[in-house]
Amino acid sequence: MRIFGAIILLTFILASCQYRNGDENALALYKSEALYLSDIEQSFPENMAKEDSMRLLKQIVDNWLSRQLLYERAMGHQLHDEDDIAYKVEQYKQNLIIHQYKSQLVSEKIDTTVTIEQIQNYYDKHSDEFRLRENIARVYFVKLPKSIPNAYKVRQWMQNSEDEDKLIELKEFSYQNARYYDFDNQWINFESLNKFLPEKVENEKNFLERYRTYQKRDNLYWYFLRINEYLLKGDIAPMEYIIPDIRQIILSKRKIDFIKKLENNLKREAQNNKKIKINI
Repeated sequence: MRIFGAIILLTFILASCQYRNGDENALALYKSEALYLSDIEQSFPENMAKEDSMRLLKQIVDNWLSRQLLYERAMGHQLHDEDDIAYKVEQYKQNLIIHQYKSQLVSEKIDTTVTIEQIQNYYDKHSDEFRLRENIARVYFVKLPKSIPNAYKVRQWMQNSEDEDKLIELKEFSYQNARYYDFDNQWINFESLNKFLPEKVENEKNFLERYRTYQKRDNLYWYFLRINEYLLKGDIAPMEYIIPDIRQIILSKRKIDFIKKLENNLKREAQNNKKIKINI
């Protein structure tokens, strides 16, 4: 069960409680109103610690009691408009039912497959709309123990990694000796790039513009970095970096188009069946 630990705790609490009106399963009572475990069990996160469960339980019960008291006081002052509240309740009910219906239809009817060709086409038409909000780069990185001989060769290979043979030598050497390496050459943001380095780089723009290859050492390791390509904040984002974003945009447009078509079809059908009349 999702909150098995919390339920055991609550069951223990309930077993030790007695209520004068005989409702032993209630967490709290106020006049004829009662709060039960089944009302709140979804409020407890999975694997919650016993102490945290107790604090959350007390908070929920306290909030519930405050709500009952405030509601009764507000009802007694008759400051509310019954017709207005009834209207808002009905609107909320309609919106909730419509939302659930739309969500169910979308999950059943919408094709969620987005091909790379569709992503490319969308990017080609809207690339100027995708401006970077962060500095990004494509890099090679090697973290090498200082005890490894011939570490200096890594820098040489890094500097000449456009040469396929040099890159192969660099990779083979790193596979055998490196503590960590990354040759994916995928676009990453500078925050991720900083995690590679022994010291955080504060001036990202200056670093990217200054270094093609970079090396640093601490007491245990050598750190070798090659910046193959970089883009700065405000530049047009490369498609590869924003594929998830474009995919979500395409799916969102499909959903909007589907719902609009559904609404138009319903209106047309209702007009044809003379169920609605528009006087404007």
